Amino acid sequence: MLFVELLVPRGVFDERERRSLALRLSARRLLSSANGETMAADPGVIDLFDSLSHVVVREEEVWIAGGRLLDPAQGPWFVVNVIVGMWGKEMSEHLVSRITAELAQAAGDPEPRAVVHVISLPEGAYGLHGRPQRSSDVLALIEQAKSGPAAPVADDMVVDPVCGATVPLQEAVMLERDGRTYGFCCPHCRGHFVKQMGDAEASR
Repeated sequence: MLFVELLVPRGVFDERERRSLALRLSARRLLSSANGETMAADPGVIDLFDSLSHVVVREEEVWIAGGRLLDPAQGPWFVVNVIVGMWGKEMSEHLVSRITAELAQAAGDPEPRAVVHVISLPEGAYGLHGRPQRSSDVLALIEQAKSGPAAPVADDMVVDPVCGATVPLQEAVMLERDGRTYGFCCPHCRGHFVKQMGDAEASR
């Protein structure tokens, strides 16, 4: 559910390199942990995000930075715009870090000249299947896509019951309900869970 737009100056990368850059910025790769090991998100949810995400790489003919026209001979510059639906605040730090790391690897430069914009959408501004999707609609899709943790969960981690993300206990958004403790990756998942529990109780 990401739209990733990578802008590069014309003539710096050939078509094969641009395709490689696009693959580096796929949702599956960006939503993995920073060191590329086990994904923190549920594998089924990663599949869902990957199937609904798009990456485009655009070559810009005219590019001015710092008041000067860029010279392709000076090497790569990158601007990345990432639209993340309703979860910009929760995902921005991870996405900025992962995108910058991928571009650093691609450019062979530990500090690439990259600007990353993580853009959040207001409720109802994401459209799918011909209608606006609210966060509760997207969370329902995520719940259906869950397949279970990809690896055993350590004692200091918790699995979000809504999206299946594996989250460090100290970073989780917690909820005490009916004598049980739940941990969530973000307030959106916690709120969705509370609403679902309330709806289930009301239907009894």
